[in-house]
Parts: sequence; structure tokens; C-alpha cells
Amino acid sequence: MKFRLDSEAPQTTIERTIENILTNNGIKQDEIQFRGTERHLRIGYWQRINEDVMSQLSGLVTAEIDMYDDDCGYLFSYEIKH
Repeated sequence: MKFRLDSEAPQTTIERTIENILTNNGIKQDEIQFRGTERHLRIGYWQRINEDVMSQLSGLVTAEIDMYDDDCGYLFSYEIKH
């Protein structure tokens, strides 16, 4: 079972809207994390959001960031509108 920290829960209207869209698409609330001082979005263990959901997030998610890890492969996070 995963738990997110209170600091990773939505703190703004935009973050709450993003979370609502994601949960309506079957992503568990405790897998949705908003992190960092310049808040960004992470799903579960760096999962990629599919194109259908990304289209629903249009205007709220401004960029997909991918990083390659030798052990885990590609890791994804997302810049969000502030």
C-alpha cells in the first residue's frame, strides 16, 4: 500500500483539478504526488500518463519530463501550470 505525504497532496485549485481528472481515469489518489518547490507531478513510481489522459490535462500540464535510469528505464514527471 502506498501513501503520499501531506506535502505531496494538492495545494492549489490547479493541482486539485489535475487530481480529479487523474482519479476519474482510474489513477489512485495516493499515487498522485505533487512535489518540489517548483511543484511538479509524479504518478506512482514515475509512470507515464497515456495520451488520452494527457489530452484531458491540456493546459494544466505544460511539459512531460523523461529521464533514463540504467536500472529502471524511463522515468516520467510533469511540469504543471502555476
